[in-house]
Amino acid sequence: MVTNATPAWARGEVAISRAALSALEADVKARYLTGEEACGYIVGPADPAPLCDQLVAIENLANKLHKLDPETYFRDARTFFAFNEKKFDDAVRKGAALERPVKILYHSHLDTGAYFSATDASVLSFGEPPATEGGPCRLGPGPQWPLAFLVTSVYGGEAGPRIEEHRMYVWEGRSFVEAPFTVVD
Repeated sequence: MVTNATPAWARGEVAISRAALSALEADVKARYLTGEEACGYIVGPADPAPLCDQLVAIENLANKLHKLDPETYFRDARTFFAFNEKKFDDAVRKGAALERPVKILYHSHLDTGAYFSATDASVLSFGEPPATEGGPCRLGPGPQWPLAFLVTSVYGGEAGPRIEEHRMYVWEGRSFVEAPFTVVD
């Protein structure tokens, strides 16, 4: 639930530095070439709250999970992202303690739009993701971490990967909604 105690960035008040966005785009393009969704997070100073100025890329574990258990993890890293939640939770706690909180969790979509998929929403709200491709999923009570969520679409082409768009999403009430963000120098 979004309340006044919810951090500004988790309510959609986000300003991403041009340098952090450029680093994100470089990560997304590089991982496109390996056939996997990029994922990571962006941190920023506690004050000003909206500013997000440092990118941290994290390993997409989807291929490893798919290899270990292809029935449960029926998607690979081309259409799914998974990360070490313990390490991410540690980063969230450390960032808060150092007054450089994690504000955005990002991932990319390859050769499709920057939408927040039903799988994204169910996994990140601690709901029930689909058990099979195209199967039903259910939203949970909300994200474990007070964050904004950025999805970047990247497409291939003769000149190499190109970024199509970025879209930000936040948890509002009982679902994820799109939220605007700004880019600052």
